[in-house]
Amino acid sequence: MNLSHPGQFSRRRLLGLGGGLAAGIGLAPMLTACGDSTSSAATPAGGGTLTMGINATPDTLDPGATGLALTLLISFALFDPLVYWLPDGKGGSAFHPGLAESWTISPDASVYTFKLRKGVTFHDGTTFDAKAVKATYDHVVDPKTKSKSGLGALGPYKETKILDDYTVQIVFTAPNASFLHQQAAGNFGISSPAALAKYGPTAYGNNPVGTGPFTFQSYQAGSQLTLLKNPKYTWGPKALGEGPAKLDKLVFRIVTDDSGRYNALQSGQLQIAMNLPPNNISAAQKSGKFQQLLVPSIGTPLGMPINVTKPPTDDPLVRQAIMYAVDQDALVKDVLYDVYKPAHNVLTPITPGYSAAASKTYSYDPDKAGQLLDQAGWTVGDGGIRTKNGKKLSLEIILFSGGGLELPTQFAVSELQKAGFSANTAVQPFATAQASFNSGAHNLGSFGYYGADPYLLNIWVNSNAIQSGFNWSHYANPAVDKLIAKANATAADATRNGLYEQVGAKLMQDSMYLPLWDVAGAFTLSPKVQNLHQTLNGYLAFHSATVG
Repeated sequence: MNLSHPGQFSRRRLLGLGGGLAAGIGLAPMLTACGDSTSSAATPAGGGTLTMGINATPDTLDPGATGLALTLLISFALFDPLVYWLPDGKGGSAFHPGLAESWTISPDASVYTFKLRKGVTFHDGTTFDAKAVKATYDHVVDPKTKSKSGLGALGPYKETKILDDYTVQIVFTAPNASFLHQQAAGNFGISSPAALAKYGPTAYGNNPVGTGPFTFQSYQAGSQLTLLKNPKYTWGPKALGEGPAKLDKLVFRIVTDDSGRYNALQSGQLQIAMNLPPNNISAAQKSGKFQQLLVPSIGTPLGMPINVTKPPTDDPLVRQAIMYAVDQDALVKDVLYDVYKPAHNVLTPITPGYSAAASKTYSYDPDKAGQLLDQAGWTVGDGGIRTKNGKKLSLEIILFSGGGLELPTQFAVSELQKAGFSANTAVQPFATAQASFNSGAHNLGSFGYYGADPYLLNIWVNSNAIQSGFNWSHYANPAVDKLIAKANATAADATRNGLYEQVGAKLMQDSMYLPLWDVAGAFTLSPKVQNLHQTLNGYLAFHSATVG
């Protein structure tokens, strides 16, 4: 999962403070200038250096090994996938040739055949061909790589077969309809086979070699990553611009302190600051000196898994009361400064299979919450806290440290107290919190996910992911497991999306997750920055970016 910040979640693809514009932001180069939908400034000349302040240290620069969304954002500048999947500017999305000129999918979605582009070279001079594709996928599944998210995203992978120098087949042991989406999300940017062999699974993470618009120059751990323009780059998708990058240099400066990142933006040391806290974003917008770009992401909204096995949330009536008691709209307005979008679903609106009907399952209704708790036998006692058989209606809440949920959780607790709940909140390091979640020590936890396909639900909903995975709701429903598996085995998009809509509706009905706000990448920019593109995963593409 990739956690990210203002909610800096981050292990695999978990994330934090998200939010975002509506589901169909266009693909054309775009900036949201303090509330405006586009930037109409003239395109500046190329050249120069663009420096972006990032809020965390990359775990690795190997896209096949990483567990962070942040690394995948960087990988979009260094690597190309076989096929790009991008917003289409009309509220939807479209596939574009990447390192594959064309592709075909078997009727059961178990075999993907790619015809590869000729005339492509890696940054180290190695020729791109079918051997490079095989080497990349072999690298991801190699146990020595210790892939944190790519391996899981591959699903029932069997092998990569070379049919000729420029034709490969990626074969699965079972239908895998999510693959074309997954391979475009960043984990499967094609690596130089020579570099993989030279550095090995571990050292490659500090020496990445792709075919992308920028080449790796240097990485000062904990300080900054510097990329240089790839002058030979002529094979990028037209949707992201033609020819080599316009920038001479792209620098990612690591500034984990939120105020430090904002101050560096204000002083001109940074041209882009990533994932500032909502109060800083609001201040930047009000100043009129900066532009704001929120990039919606496919995924699961930031929210709180509700443990369905630990009393009192083992009672469906109590869980439903929680769903009615928390006002997401007020949370976004009062705590998140209206920067993000309130969520009412287990999937974000941009995600295929999102159900608008499921989003209407619950709405803020404190009276309804009280009625459900009355029905469950919890009566109002001293101080407004409900009791039952001499026990208080108490919730154990566990958050990760650095996850950006502390203030939003305080708001949620205040809402729950109005309904008669009491709560104890603990903030733990990620590894400790994960162990707590897996053991079921919590009633409410913290979660969010940047994804590439609705099959991401399998990662945090599947019954097999309770003890050691990310099913922190401890929700075990074999029928839902089968429905998700059926959806991933269904090649027809409309039918597949319909199955995921059923899954989403069932999960909301079972009140196993309290969504708070939609995940998105948040970028605050100098008005000098132009011609950025966005992806479907909350990332930016710098292929055509310019800085005045």
